[in-house]
Amino acid sequence: MNERLIQRGFWSINAVLGTLILLRAILGPDSPPLHMKSPMDTQSCLGLAFVLVLAARARWGREAACNLPALRPFCLGAVALILLAAAAFGHTIGFYFLSDDFVLVKAGNSLRSGIGTVFAAETGYGFYRPITRLALAVESTWAQWDPVAWHLSALILHLANSLLVYVLSLRFCSSRFAAFFASALFLIHGTRPETAVWIAGRFDLLATFFVLCGLIFFIRSLDLAGPSRFRALAFALLSMSLAILSKESAYIFPLLLVLFLFCERGSLSGQIGSVLPFFLVSAALFAQRLLLYGGIGGYRDPRVGSSGIVTADVMSALNALTLRIWGALFFPVNWSIEPGAFFAFFLAAYLITLVGLAAGRIPRSRLAFTLGFVLIAVIPPLHLLKIGSDLEKSRFLYLPSIGFCLMMALASERLRGRMPRIIPAVVLIFNLFALDHNLKAWRYASDKARSSAAAAVKCIEPTTKQLIAAGLPATLNGVYFWGNGFPEMVGMQLKGAGISVELRQEKNLPINSDGSRWLIWDRALHELRCLIPQR
Repeated sequence: MNERLIQRGFWSINAVLGTLILLRAILGPDSPPLHMKSPMDTQSCLGLAFVLVLAARARWGREAACNLPALRPFCLGAVALILLAAAAFGHTIGFYFLSDDFVLVKAGNSLRSGIGTVFAAETGYGFYRPITRLALAVESTWAQWDPVAWHLSALILHLANSLLVYVLSLRFCSSRFAAFFASALFLIHGTRPETAVWIAGRFDLLATFFVLCGLIFFIRSLDLAGPSRFRALAFALLSMSLAILSKESAYIFPLLLVLFLFCERGSLSGQIGSVLPFFLVSAALFAQRLLLYGGIGGYRDPRVGSSGIVTADVMSALNALTLRIWGALFFPVNWSIEPGAFFAFFLAAYLITLVGLAAGRIPRSRLAFTLGFVLIAVIPPLHLLKIGSDLEKSRFLYLPSIGFCLMMALASERLRGRMPRIIPAVVLIFNLFALDHNLKAWRYASDKARSSAAAAVKCIEPTTKQLIAAGLPATLNGVYFWGNGFPEMVGMQLKGAGISVELRQEKNLPINSDGSRWLIWDRALHELRCLIPQR
């Protein structure tokens, strides 16, 4: 009786909140009776309700994993993922650089002459990510300033991560199809543009790659003995170190190991010797970071004191953990561009699918692992996770989304009849259309960045010594635009010619400009205009 009440309660919540989201998609933000600019809170409540109903219906018991498949089925799954990646992201290879892309590509090309410096402390931003810096330097030897080459390598790395999710999922799912569903959902999830398309997302791609490798090696070591187990643990430890040196979000790796052992074996009994080296090495790497920067470095919470202790707003953190991340994971839609009525059809099918998925009964140990994975992985960027309706900063969900995709796969395989095949198909179709919708904003920003580059070159004359750009927007429809990278873009276009670039917020032109050229951002047309002030 209690389970029926829980299910009917979720059906009611889904009907009410789902209807509001559908009306928002069909009618827009200002049409009666909604007047709702952002459905983010509505989405978040619905996503949290789904998680709670799964937790309430979770059952005791354990099921055997599918483990590594035969070579032929695995190759078929890999080919399917490759084709899916080509269909979803193929057109993005031609996108132009955006914002930090120019800074990173310039840094990669500059590091080629001094690769030995990549392990030194990085000045300016205060990040210690030497493995990613090394990867950028190596890639620049052949990619140089070609956006196609850089985007292609990012897509290949994202595809590699999806294949690793497939391998990891086989340890938790009892069917190959469910494991493939988890990897395919990870591949085309609607939050992917900021990681897979933006070159600045390379940090997340590499860190996640090594985290997945480390997890797979560690889990594999539990089934081995003697020298084979030692080698697997050594590879896991190396992978963790490379992940941490790619991006600091990977410091949570030892916690993921503890989570896995508790969920799968019930305790750490007899496993202290296996996990202790991971804590010691991560502590040593963190100590190295403190010595290099005299603190944690990198992005700091504005509420962090001089002691480095976060006095963060507890309510903001709880909001991110309980609502925002679930809203973005379950409904990855960039609402700064209206999706339209056609998209609403797939959204309606997806909402119905969630009702079916809520009937799944996941073993409590595995549900605990998937939810714990999400919550542990969002700890490092927690103060940056106020994700809005434009999905800006959604790259911070790249690693946590592994747990989400596993949860969806585990829920689907416990259904009856043909539902374990039909429901995953609907979820993937919805995310494919959400991804395509979100990529429209990135395509638009890419086109505007390319036209901005052309306008900058056209504005410069042989006698120009200074270029002043005013009013450049940091983002366009949630896509990073000219918050960074404009001077680097000008230098790239002019192949290093010595022209000073100055950025200003105001648009008032001086009476005497000494021949300086001005670029003014036209907010109405989203274009850069060249102006020559009169003397």
